[in-house]
Amino acid sequence: MLTDERHRIILDLLKDKETIKIHEIVEMTDASESTIRRDLTQLEQEKFLKRVHGGASRLQGKLKELSVSEKSSKNLHEKRLIGQYAASLIEDGDCIFLDAGTSTLSLIDYLPQMDIVVVTNGLTHVDLLLQKGFKTYLVGG
Repeated sequence: MLTDERHRIILDLLKDKETIKIHEIVEMTDASESTIRRDLTQLEQEKFLKRVHGGASRLQGKLKELSVSEKSSKNLHEKRLIGQYAASLIEDGDCIFLDAGTSTLSLIDYLPQMDIVVVTNGLTHVDLLLQKGFKTYLVGG
């Protein structure tokens, strides 16, 4: 059995159960214990599971968080469309909140030049908002 197949079986087992034992994986894959131990070590290094004595357990929460630069380069077309639509809903005199994030950052390019107040917790948003002349408040958190 190929390594990728074994890894898929291991991860599928962890979807059904919180923890799995090495001997269960050996039976399912017909691989040696040493091969399964190497597989578990590799999957743990790749942040897919956590090694425990005699087996493996599921990781809790998100497995991998992308960096801001990675997020900024993903789904650009969709972010532009969202930004354009959201900006079209803003009217003169509005006060809006822009949460930190790459989708809301793209909205700033489409904000209409009118008298609006922007509240944000996005440090990356502040400079761009001020350059465009918007009254901007930065809140903590």
